[in-house]
Amino acid sequence: MPDLRLPSPLPAPEKPQLTLGFVPLIDACPLILALELGYFRDCGLDVSLSKEASWASIRDKVQLGLLDAAQMPAGIPLAAALGLGYGQNPLVCTMGLGLNGNAITLSSALHEALQQAPDFGTDPACAGAALAWYLREHPQERPTFATVYTHSMHSFLLRYWLNACGIDLQRIRQVVVPPPQMVDALKRGLIDAFCAGEPWNSVAQQQQVGRVLISGHQIWHNAPDKVLGTTAHWARQHPDSLQLLIMALLRACAWLDEAGNRSRMLDILGQPQYLGAGLITPDPGIGRHQFFGSAANFPWQSQARWLLEQIQQGQPSPRSGAELDELARSTYDSSHFRLASAALQLNLPLNDSKLEGMHDSPWEVAGNQGPLSLPKDRRFDPSAQPVTAEQ
Repeated sequence: MPDLRLPSPLPAPEKPQLTLGFVPLIDACPLILALELGYFRDCGLDVSLSKEASWASIRDKVQLGLLDAAQMPAGIPLAAALGLGYGQNPLVCTMGLGLNGNAITLSSALHEALQQAPDFGTDPACAGAALAWYLREHPQERPTFATVYTHSMHSFLLRYWLNACGIDLQRIRQVVVPPPQMVDALKRGLIDAFCAGEPWNSVAQQQQVGRVLISGHQIWHNAPDKVLGTTAHWARQHPDSLQLLIMALLRACAWLDEAGNRSRMLDILGQPQYLGAGLITPDPGIGRHQFFGSAANFPWQSQARWLLEQIQQGQPSPRSGAELDELARSTYDSSHFRLASAALQLNLPLNDSKLEGMHDSPWEVAGNQGPLSLPKDRRFDPSAQPVTAEQ
């Protein structure tokens, strides 16, 4: 684990008692472990975690001030900036909680049907070709695909993959189901497939009600997923509390990326107030989580810009490019993250944006302490070589 020593003295938090929201997923780990390992306490914060059933609940409670901040899909603050969703309080992304984490899982019946396709395979191109074949062979059917939230990376990756494979989006029905309800909905036949975060893909497989088709990592290598969101008003009113909160979460993210800590992490997640002991151990190859390093936690405005473009697709009055740039800057404001990271002596990118989705191998950007290594981030291209789950 990197030596993320806290500075001395620490700033005094304007509000030391905080309530943070989470939905039971593997990528809630930074919040859960920061509490269990005492990282919040080390920063002078008295944190309570509130387990929520859905992302709509998270969004609304943060907007209403019932939660100080929360784990949320990266698209929620940006959708709010576009005037979509509940409430008028602007939301901001203060840091990323990691990369990757989701997958597309089919019902056992649909997966078995796709295996009959001549081009079936477990890379995005072959999987898409198999789904296209199935839809041609069954013109009267319209499979139901669920995602966890309309403006989530799950929805965008699913749509990106279908479009890239030439599949008419009207041939499938898209619905929203909260993550903890996905496996039950699949089991009851209410949906035919879902795109969700771990552990729900692993749970579907291990309960033998579904099979993972492809991972989100195969569609977009090292894509952003969840962020720490709060209201812009809260961030302005509590800058030191926010800086301390980010510092504690960065220390938890660094701990989570240490391979030797996985067993303890799962033991903690198994506690009933978090994910619960009934959940079966997730397959690490499905989620491919990266919680720390390679600027995984940086709130990149270039990622915000891509997400804004996805969110406003189909909207009656799309914003101009200049307007989207300004919304990306105001919603993904890196100032609080930069202060917290500098206090921990982390290498930070000099710029708030980077080239997205174009790199087949690790690459570098300029950092304030020298070159900063970033992971490959290539998005799926059906004309390129197959992308397997191991790559």
